[in-house]
Amino acid sequence: MGKELRVGAAKYNITPALDQARRLGPKELATDVVGQLFVRATVFDDGKTKAAIVVLDISEFFPNITEGIRALAGKWTDIPPEHILVCATHTHSGAKVIDYDDPYDYGGVIVEYNEISEGTRLYLEMLYRWAASAIFLADSRLKPVVGKIGEISVPNIGRPRARMKDGSVASFTYADNIDNIDKKQIESFSFYDDTLRVAVFEDMKGSPVCGLANFGCHNALAMGWTTLDSDFFGWAMDRTEEEIGKRFVFSLMAGPEGNVHPAGLTEKSISAEEAASLVPVAGNILYEKIKEIWNNLELFRTDSVSCARKEVYFPVQQPTPIRAKNYLYRRKTAGGKQDDKGVFSELQIIRIGELAILGLCGEVFHEIAFNLRKISPFKYTWVTSLCNDELSYLMPEHEYKRDKESGKMNVQKEFAIPDETAEARIYEAFKELFEKVK
Repeated sequence: MGKELRVGAAKYNITPALDQARRLGPKELATDVVGQLFVRATVFDDGKTKAAIVVLDISEFFPNITEGIRALAGKWTDIPPEHILVCATHTHSGAKVIDYDDPYDYGGVIVEYNEISEGTRLYLEMLYRWAASAIFLADSRLKPVVGKIGEISVPNIGRPRARMKDGSVASFTYADNIDNIDKKQIESFSFYDDTLRVAVFEDMKGSPVCGLANFGCHNALAMGWTTLDSDFFGWAMDRTEEEIGKRFVFSLMAGPEGNVHPAGLTEKSISAEEAASLVPVAGNILYEKIKEIWNNLELFRTDSVSCARKEVYFPVQQPTPIRAKNYLYRRKTAGGKQDDKGVFSELQIIRIGELAILGLCGEVFHEIAFNLRKISPFKYTWVTSLCNDELSYLMPEHEYKRDKESGKMNVQKEFAIPDETAEARIYEAFKELFEKVK
């Protein structure tokens, strides 16, 4: 099993100088670096096809980053650019890669940028080189491997949002927890899968080379603080790599996390400083679960590598909320492909034997991920958020219907670019992609 597969992995530090503005939270510059930011690259080669998965400690991004990384890596390696999947860990404490100002901070006025700002542009240029360098190093380290895979429940980190009886949504974060609402007014909680999915690749001597994992919860505990921080995903990755040593690289991918925040650690609202202090707590929970599942992983077939992608047109929801309008404006400034009625974005799949990794262009709700796994023909299917592009929230159709019925705006819907047809378009696109990589 796995004799034909070669895998290599590498990581590269992408932490900027402190004069790099924060993406979210306070408008000031970062005051400190708490958790170093990295790009981690994993390259797969079955002798005929090569593919790469690149995971960056950034919040979200537009296609300019995907195109910049693919272009350089395509020059430096023989990996086809379209076989490179670019993903964000969604740390809200990363460097600024989108010139974004929330219009709610400016009295409902969109702050116009006619081009990418100089500071962001300079960081992006470095980011392309660092990410392409990680791919190049990973490609140079290819060696025969066998794959092992498994999954384990990780309770007590995430809390799914609640739909209230009046149609509004309570999206629990450190600043707004369940103690703030009347529990008698809760209509339902969002569907939530707390599974951590792990795959480890070992060389022929049984030594771990690299690992991939998938977990569906916002990587956003430190989002309100003033530090650069890879958050609890980064903490878990760093700790796992330190324990294994020998250049082992562990890439934790953001699973379906659009409707789940790491608010399960506390029953009360807390300050931004207290939330940031919980990064190692949540990180250690993940780390301990990785250790727990490690010795119970099962061999899986890794005899082939295939990759496919599809450009999908997503109509913009009407009327378009001002936050979504702002995203559209920023995306256009960054060179995103779109017109007056919608956006063109990419869905992608990388298959490694019995494992299919699905890359979606936004923050995916768990219901969509569940349905994708249900229709997938592969034994193991991972659904990954924030891949190659950012259309904000990818929500089930019934969420739009409930908003229209109640007249209450779902906070996720305020940011979401696509309309209610997005869910069906995603399913149809992946049905095609499944057939292409069989």
